[in-house]
Parts: sequence; C-alpha cells; structure tokens
Amino acid sequence: MNITFRSATHSDIPTLADFNCRLAMETEGRQLDSATVQAGVTRGLDVGEEVRYFVADADGQVIGQIMLTREWSDWRDGWIAWLQSVYVVAEARGKGVFKGLLQHAIDQLKQQPDVVCMRLYVERDNNAAIATYQKLNFADSGYHVMETPLQ
Repeated sequence: MNITFRSATHSDIPTLADFNCRLAMETEGRQLDSATVQAGVTRGLDVGEEVRYFVADADGQVIGQIMLTREWSDWRDGWIAWLQSVYVVAEARGKGVFKGLLQHAIDQLKQQPDVVCMRLYVERDNNAAIATYQKLNFADSGYHVMETPLQ
C-alpha cells in the first residue's frame, strides 16, 4: 500500500464528513446528522488557517484523516494546535497511518514558529486511543475539558 499524506481539498468533503460520522458512532455511540457534519466540514475548510484537515491517501483512496484547529495562548504568546477528528478506516488501523498523519501535521506546524504545542482531548474511557497517544509522546496536560451549551 502506497500511502501519501496531504492537505484535504473540497473534493474530500464527503469522505471527511462520513469519517466524522463513523468516528462519533464508534467512540461515543452517537448518530450525527450527516448534512450538518458535511456543512461543518465545508465551513471548516473555508476558514483557512483556523481549521486544517490532513488526509492519508492510499493509491487514490482516502483512508484516514485528522483535523487541526488553532487556539491563541496569551500565556505562551503563540498558537496551540488542537488535534481533532482523528479517524482511520478499520482495515488500515495498526499500519502506521495515524502516526504518518500526525508526523505530517507536526512537520507543517514546525514551519510556523508561533505554534507552541499540540493538544488533544480524548474520551476518558477510550483506553486504546489513550495508549496510542501516549506512545506518540502525548501526556496528560493537567487540565479537564469542560463545556457549556450556547444554543
């Protein structure tokens, strides 16, 4: 399998939206509205540097994705990149696809001197994902992620 890593394009939107719906079902048992997700992916691709998607392409077929979003840190005078929407198709898992995607994203971020770190959040009971992230040098940041609905 010949895998390349690249920035996602608008032609990838249906696949990215499908992967996000699969991700929600597999990790949280949540059925997402596919039209809303597709609109969200489209809008994300359209906002530029605030949201970036990268894909793993195996012989012309997208087999994995990640999304990066940015958060300004005045404490650090730089950007925090948030790793989100991580998905690799089942038959490609365990073959280095995610590791390659992550390294591709890190290489892109290192070209921007004002990006100071990468963070992610993970379901607290997703032990497989936690173990994978720990192997790739992620550690507990000491923060709990909390939210409040606005709509």
